[in-house]
Amino acid sequence: MRKINLKTCFFYASLTLATIVTSCNKESTLAPAGVKQSNVSFSTRNLAAVTVPVPPSSPTGSILREEWDNITGNDVSEIPLTNTPTSSSQYTALEGPVDNSLQYGDRMRGYIYPPQTGTYTFWVAGDDATQLWLSTDYNPANKVLIAYSLSWTNYHQFNKLSSQRSVQITLKAGQAYYIEVLHKQGGGGTSVSVQWQLPDNSVEMPIPGKRLSPYVNASSSPSYTASQPIYLNNQHDITISGLSINGGTVPAIFLSNCYNITITGNKLVNSTDVGIHTFQCYNININNNYISNVAGGVYAEQTTNGGIVVTNNQFLNMQGPFPRGQYVQFNSVNGANNSISNNKCQNILGQSNPQEGINLYKSNGTPSSQILVNGNWILGGGPGSATGGLQLGDSGGSYIYASNNIMVNPGQMGIAISGGNNISVVNNKVYSKSQYFSNVGIVDYFGIPGQPANTNCTVSGNLVNFTNAQNYQNPAWLAPNEPLPTGWNGNSWGANIDASILPSNIVTPQ
Repeated sequence: MRKINLKTCFFYASLTLATIVTSCNKESTLAPAGVKQSNVSFSTRNLAAVTVPVPPSSPTGSILREEWDNITGNDVSEIPLTNTPTSSSQYTALEGPVDNSLQYGDRMRGYIYPPQTGTYTFWVAGDDATQLWLSTDYNPANKVLIAYSLSWTNYHQFNKLSSQRSVQITLKAGQAYYIEVLHKQGGGGTSVSVQWQLPDNSVEMPIPGKRLSPYVNASSSPSYTASQPIYLNNQHDITISGLSINGGTVPAIFLSNCYNITITGNKLVNSTDVGIHTFQCYNININNNYISNVAGGVYAEQTTNGGIVVTNNQFLNMQGPFPRGQYVQFNSVNGANNSISNNKCQNILGQSNPQEGINLYKSNGTPSSQILVNGNWILGGGPGSATGGLQLGDSGGSYIYASNNIMVNPGQMGIAISGGNNISVVNNKVYSKSQYFSNVGIVDYFGIPGQPANTNCTVSGNLVNFTNAQNYQNPAWLAPNEPLPTGWNGNSWGANIDASILPSNIVTPQ
């Protein structure tokens, strides 16, 4: 992968450095006007209102293969996955047919069951293009692209391109994980195969049917119970689930001085305030919610005891205005066990008014329990001058670890370290085409006048391909007098990635 001379990128980044990132602080200590505390029994619901197909408890020996015929082109993106396939069948290994068929696309999907607990490595090979997706559990909504090939390989040629190999992935023995292989065949010979290396270093090629079960179709659509906005004060050990809330002018859910609260499986929409607001709370688990057309998704502030977990949610079209507009913002969230992970976040240009996707303002983890920002997908952003993917260390912060996030066309910038210390940006993927507001992929600078330089930061192993408004590659910028982060020269600036690192749509409107 080619390297970009960062000295040539300075001019384009510095043109708009003052507006790369703007602090998005909002102190808020009172309940929203006109909102009374909700009856506790009203806000306690059964879990899992959103149905996810449950796979067999053990492998059944095959995997589902679907084929779409007479589809031209060589790219995976041309497979019409929303259309009914031409044919479907069961295969007894994670490998497709080897023949001379022309112009088709296929998908193999189902569940894989690791025989051992430990780290696994996957490879994919095929003719022509391939993608290999793996979920963090059995839910397809949580799948992540782990390996791919943009062009053909020979049959079982797993070492032609570095992108064919995944990073090491920790899996638990006997647990079902959703797996999906996409393959597009144009002309010439055709094949697609997947192999893996087990924790004991043995290799199975292709992955055999004894590790697999076919995909189980969903039996029902999400269903919710209509509710008024919820405000809880000094409450604990409550689950809020299965609700559909139109926020209006207040947060759909507001928690003040609460702890041990789970917010799961809700639909939170249409508010000029945020979807979920927590104030001086701890041990709050926010997962598997759909949040759309709100000023901001989740806003957590003034936490001292930690435990704010935001995971596996879907966010669509944040409306702002500044200082809101984030999918998730931590404002003075401190302590252990705080995380933002595996969320799917999408802003559609012209239908949203976002700021940064994920913002950490004056928030601090601990040396042994950093704030984790991991595995989030961010698709779309802009056009504002403070839009982007991740802003870390806004006005200070420490012990933050951002890894394995994927963003496509996230806005003015991809990832910013704008203050603080002990902040790591590792193994992320950032891609942007040239847009009239696009500027720089990864930027490390101290964003507040008089603020000390960032220290003990790491920027390593990232793949960045970011084209600015002047149509120049501008993958990264390091401010003058800013200490060189550990690993800075170990990134792939101008990486061979494109918009296909994410699906064209990652959030389904509900």
